[in-house]
Amino acid sequence: MKSDIRNWIILIAEESSHEAFEKLYLYFSPGMRAYAATLAGDQEVALDLVQDLFAGIWANRRNLTSIDNIATYLYCSLKNNAVHYLKTRKRGVTFFEEQSDLVTLECSNPELDAIARENRRLLEAAINSLPHKCRLIFRLIKEDGLKYKDVAGLLDVSVKTVEAHMTLAYSRIVECLETILPHHTRSYSSKRKSGS
Repeated sequence: MKSDIRNWIILIAEESSHEAFEKLYLYFSPGMRAYAATLAGDQEVALDLVQDLFAGIWANRRNLTSIDNIATYLYCSLKNNAVHYLKTRKRGVTFFEEQSDLVTLECSNPELDAIARENRRLLEAAINSLPHKCRLIFRLIKEDGLKYKDVAGLLDVSVKTVEAHMTLAYSRIVECLETILPHHTRSYSSKRKSGS
């Protein structure tokens, strides 16, 4: 995926490719909107912040190739824009429940497809039941591919705090998977309980 992103950036910067720009937007916007909504406390404002940021990206597209890590750049810029918005609006920061597909399972058998949809729903429920900050950190790392250090910088927390949130997220997700797929997790579960 990183090579796709790099190719999109080159196409945008060198050829003003609308198609590549749309792909870049569609790839990053769901996670960015969720992040902006946690900062601004409003989904409509979050959408505006993300769209404004991408409008600025398009306006300055010729400079895109000079950015080393586009994900970090986008999220840092978004954070700065959200902070500016909050200062001008004098509003508080809130968290919200965001919905997005994290896992996609495909089957050609209708029965297996129904089971896969139910498993995905249960897994989504496990992720959505995580505490707000834990869920946000999990999604930033797993969906958007940010590094622990980058997430720590975005949220103004330590890397150890990010690690603790990810440990909690993993343990809750494993508990969910143990419920969904007990025959696949029996050996893992017994190893975990024995401490080996």
